Amino acid sequence: MFKSDLLRVALRQVYRNKRRYNGVLLGISLGLAGLVTVLTLGDSVETDLAQNLEVLGSATIVKEAWNYDRAIKWHHGQYFLKDVGDVRKLPGVSGASPAVWHYMPLSHNNVKISDGRIMGVETSFFDTIYMPVSTGRKFTDDDITQRKSVCIIGTNIMKRLFKEDEGPIGKKIFVSGQSFQVIGIMGGMEDPLFLDTMLIPITVARSRFVAMQEIKDIYIRAANWDMVTTVQDSVYTLLTRNQPGYADAIQVVHYPEPLKAMKSTILLVKLFLYAAAVVTLLLGGLGITSVMLAAVRERTTEIGLRKAVGATGRMIMAQFLLESACISLLGVAIGSLIGLVAVSVLYKVFHLVPAYKILLASLMGGTLFGAALGILSGLIPARKASRLDAAEAMRFE
Repeated sequence: MFKSDLLRVALRQVYRNKRRYNGVLLGISLGLAGLVTVLTLGDSVETDLAQNLEVLGSATIVKEAWNYDRAIKWHHGQYFLKDVGDVRKLPGVSGASPAVWHYMPLSHNNVKISDGRIMGVETSFFDTIYMPVSTGRKFTDDDITQRKSVCIIGTNIMKRLFKEDEGPIGKKIFVSGQSFQVIGIMGGMEDPLFLDTMLIPITVARSRFVAMQEIKDIYIRAANWDMVTTVQDSVYTLLTRNQPGYADAIQVVHYPEPLKAMKSTILLVKLFLYAAAVVTLLLGGLGITSVMLAAVRERTTEIGLRKAVGATGRMIMAQFLLESACISLLGVAIGSLIGLVAVSVLYKVFHLVPAYKILLASLMGGTLFGAALGILSGLIPARKASRLDAAEAMRFE
């Protein structure tokens, strides 16, 4: 029997018994579709997460500060607006914002706080470290340029200065005789220090308070989590070059713990998705084995007749292997089509950019895997069919 005849007979048998293979085809197609989708869009999803400030929180923040251990450096220097501008030009930096701060007494009516942390910031500060405002509003460019006496307070300051039934928005807080109107309350933050902080425009802080002239910190946002270490190194090199006399006191730090936790979570999710897709494919392969074993039993008499008219065990084995391979490849074809549709829909709805090289490689790899899965799954039934005795097979009922 020619190879073309074997293939034609195999396809005919698959078509005749197509209802029997519905479950197997469903398993293989869904498994491959899931694998293609995850492989193709996985990098895009990870990139979106790596650039999402709300999700990342402090994971991609790099902070420039001064070492305040006087045993190392008696003078801790200061940063300048030129330093901030140079940092913003570095590759991998999506934002940088200077900050001045000092501890001063606060008061509202007859309530006083002796150790309030006053911090002067720009409008870019809120986007750089992702500082949400739960009530009220953030600073505007007019607040900064016109040096308005406005402030945004942390929840601990609100609780200490205001009564429970007293709304702080629009009320006045006094700082060393200076009056500030509350325009916002800070929302949830990872750094608890901001709960006891009062934010004011940086132009107001530097013009009205002598102790808040020097830029003590610069907050920097890396473009994504893969660039945090690179940004940290480049920022340190830049600042030590700009201020060589204070190089020993310059500190450039980042917060690796949330970054590691998030990467581990993403890795676990991806491994789970890959494992689920592979298990589904393997279950489809076991389904092929089960269905083909049942087919051998049902077609025992047919196998005996074929052998009686000259079919060899090798031909019988090839026929059943071709049938199982056809079933698997049909599932692969359906799964590839579903995967392409899923990638297209996710691209249009969520704007996830597919990795086309990976898409092509996954489709080619899926085809090869499907063929191998079909052959391996049909190996046991095919061997069993090829070893049947012709006379015994013809008498089988």
